[in-house]
Amino acid sequence: MSGPASPVAIGGAALALVLLVLVQVVWLSALPTPAAVPDLVLVAVLAVAVSRGPLAGGLTGVWAGLLLDLVPPAAGPLAGWTLVLGGAGAALGRAAEAIRPGPFASMGLVAAGTGLTVLAREGVLWFAGDPVRGDALVIALASAGYAVLLAPIALLVVSPRQPRATAPVRTVPPEVAAS
Repeated sequence: MSGPASPVAIGGAALALVLLVLVQVVWLSALPTPAAVPDLVLVAVLAVAVSRGPLAGGLTGVWAGLLLDLVPPAAGPLAGWTLVLGGAGAALGRAAEAIRPGPFASMGLVAAGTGLTVLAREGVLWFAGDPVRGDALVIALASAGYAVLLAPIALLVVSPRQPRATAPVRTVPPEVAAS
């Protein structure tokens, strides 16, 4: 979708990802929300996938998942988040590449991807031996609702910048200028 990123851009993205994980784990997880907690990290990964493609989405998901797996209080199997976020980022990036969504469809893709990723995480937890939660569907729907609110900001931040269009420069051919 776009050219290779500079080391400064990659470093800035890594720092932003670490900050999002810390805000998610330290501050948002303590909020008394009725069904689910807004998942900034998941929305950011899926926004990168929609706007930058499957490779960037998958890599961002793997790194974000690794951070979530390692930062206390990490719950669930080791590499569970890495697997789920990496796969979700790559899959949603591939879907976005195939359908080339507009702005509103991109927000819908991020919201749908959020709900499906929450259910996939529940599947990984079940596969690791945790009991199935009865409210998993409610949590997935609430997470998708939060994603609808967060997606416009996330997509705006991670979308590639288009160069400004400049006015065409008119040149006068030498034979016309000589006359």
